[in-house]
Amino acid sequence: MQKYDGLKFKPLFHSEISSSFLVCEIFNNHKEIAKSFLNHFLNLNIRHVNISIVRERNYKGKGSIDLFLTFENNGIETHVLIEVKVHDYLSATKGQIRTYYEAALGELIEGDVYFIYLTQFNNNNRPNSSNIALPPTIQEFEDSQNDLGENKLTHVNWKEFHDFIRQFNDTFSIEEKLMISLQEKWITVQSIKDIEDNMIIVGERDILDYFDDISIGLEEALPFGKKQSKNKRLNYVIQLVRCSREELDKVFQVIKNYSESNKINRTLVKITEDLTLCAVKDFLSDLAQDENNWVLLNFYASLFDLINKTNYLMLYGTGTKGFSIKVNVSEKGNISLCTLWRNKTVEFSLKR
Repeated sequence: MQKYDGLKFKPLFHSEISSSFLVCEIFNNHKEIAKSFLNHFLNLNIRHVNISIVRERNYKGKGSIDLFLTFENNGIETHVLIEVKVHDYLSATKGQIRTYYEAALGELIEGDVYFIYLTQFNNNNRPNSSNIALPPTIQEFEDSQNDLGENKLTHVNWKEFHDFIRQFNDTFSIEEKLMISLQEKWITVQSIKDIEDNMIIVGERDILDYFDDISIGLEEALPFGKKQSKNKRLNYVIQLVRCSREELDKVFQVIKNYSESNKINRTLVKITEDLTLCAVKDFLSDLAQDENNWVLLNFYASLFDLINKTNYLMLYGTGTKGFSIKVNVSEKGNISLCTLWRNKTVEFSLKR
């Protein structure tokens, strides 16, 4: 049997346009497969309705979604947006899902919008080594779930797409079979190469090297977090929006414990800039608008109050991405104790 070097198909599939075009052609040529796809990944049963499928649906001032599917579902106009990525580490755009989702929702007086993110990696095949950088597409999807809710968004990796489409192999023309096969070979090998290219060597300095008087480690005190590698650091990340009140209290207490370490130089006064304080007020004000965020509001307000009243702690950042808590560790200099990201996660650097 003839074997092919998948990476030599790069001229065909390196552009996301070709892969999204292939998916669009399959769905347009075989509408029943498109409907089965929506049923399988979104649990939408639309067997007996007409469905329209187009590429590059433009939203003025927002950009173009790769695939746009529209149909009536139980009398309700329904739009399904599919964004296609074939280079998770290079082409993920922060906030893209929310931008397109809200643009589509804004076009409907009454109706439903669903979003499918088709990428190399999702949580079912994410690199599980702490020495491999997290694909930005996974972070983008998780952030979008936190912002928009989980019911209307789904994350599909290319392996899952091909596993699904394979059951219809007898339906395809020989040309379609060939193109599907070539794309699968390319994306499989490309994903392996991308993992190899994004292995990182984290530093050897552990967080306990800075705070060796703290007896309980992060993972022991906060077992609901997870390790991630990013920017040549091994981090410990906690999704605050998914924490209970008790878990948020534990996070607050851990940060407070570190801030009281004897290793911190308390004679060096650190002052948070007015611009950062204004951003903090805006951030808290945004949280206060939604009563579902009030438990989080209590956590952030208590933490910011602690930092503001402790003259050797400082908040750093404009709030656009989040805030870092800066301290000066004796004989080691200024470090970030942790970072409070805008997407409602807190990130500690385990190794740097």
